Amino acid sequence: MNKRQFWTTAMWTAPIFTLGFVASLAQPSTATTVNVVCKTSATVPTVIATFAEQGAEKDVTVLNFLPEYFSPKDALLNCQNAAKTLQNLYNTESANYLTNDKVNSKSVICVVERRGLGCDRDGARVLFSLNSTVNSSQALYDMLGSDFKQAQPPDARTVSKIYSDLKPKYRNRRWMFF
Repeated sequence: MNKRQFWTTAMWTAPIFTLGFVASLAQPSTATTVNVVCKTSATVPTVIATFAEQGAEKDVTVLNFLPEYFSPKDALLNCQNAAKTLQNLYNTESANYLTNDKVNSKSVICVVERRGLGCDRDGARVLFSLNSTVNSSQALYDMLGSDFKQAQPPDARTVSKIYSDLKPKYRNRRWMFF
């Protein structure tokens, strides 16, 4: 290739690459933002997460602090603490799975990195504890919002832990949770 061909090629190629780079910068962000709050306007304190992506927003109930598991005072306090912890976990992209477990003989609900991990592992964040006589997997299932529930409730005879994915998926203009 002689000098003239090289410069002619460079004159046409450079603007095309530059145009492609500028176009990629102009693309809207596809990152999901999450805002988590404890809503207390209803009789049951509720953790609500607002997921926003590509201009679409969806409010979803994460947890309901039901009166069969908490006193009104404990329900409000646990809701506020859980919302704050979940917000921090979403901000650091560490909100992966909600699960139930026993830690130091207490039934707890926590967030873990992946399925199969317990609440006593490094990196697990305990959200709140339950009365030790409560079946924690049934309690978690009862408290979960419908977007996070499994199709069937856990069988207390065979299931000691459930895992609920906290990562939303947005596909074909529909929110999907896996």
